[in-house]
Amino acid sequence: MPVDVPPGSVAWLRATVSRFSNGSDHARRRALAVSLLAGVDPEVLRRKASETAGGDPRLVVVGVLAEELGLPVVPSDVVAVAAGYHPHVPSSAEAEAALGRLVTACGGIADELVAARICLLVQACEATAGLIGKAVPLVRAGKRPEDAVAEVLRADPPVPHTRRRVHGEDVLVPLAGTPFGTGPRECPGPAHAIALATGVLRATRG
Repeated sequence: MPVDVPPGSVAWLRATVSRFSNGSDHARRRALAVSLLAGVDPEVLRRKASETAGGDPRLVVVGVLAEELGLPVVPSDVVAVAAGYHPHVPSSAEAEAALGRLVTACGGIADELVAARICLLVQACEATAGLIGKAVPLVRAGKRPEDAVAEVLRADPPVPHTRRRVHGEDVLVPLAGTPFGTGPRECPGPAHAIALATGVLRATRG
């Protein structure tokens, strides 16, 4: 990590999460995320998301996932950080302040484990809410939530491409046909994202 990146800043988060890392750093940091999710049952996420659904789906998704990860975060802080998470998006004073609170809630030390915890919440926030938003019309038209989610992922995924940092530059990577990525770059929690989305959609169906 560059020496001029303040620990606990949005720049620090970008420099410390697996998504924008390469090589052994990526493998180690992704393994942390996989390990954190290993103790979270997707079926519990589905049930709790269904019971909690209502209002902004980003807050529901983050709140349910954070609870199961044992993280006492304020969901709106995750939403604020998610808005300035990508390297091509300027950070804001709101995002920096929210990240400081998230670091405290997720362990208190600006290290790779805390970054992995925050990363799971941030990446679930917008992407899963986007999946829910695209599936809502299908559910309201009569499709089962599970079928609606599968159709969106197949035909119109909420994240058509992802970004990587390669030699300090942003690179767009298309995800056509692989909405959760594939190989060593695959999303660490596709089953968890689908469970959260279908849980919220079950409540939408009423």
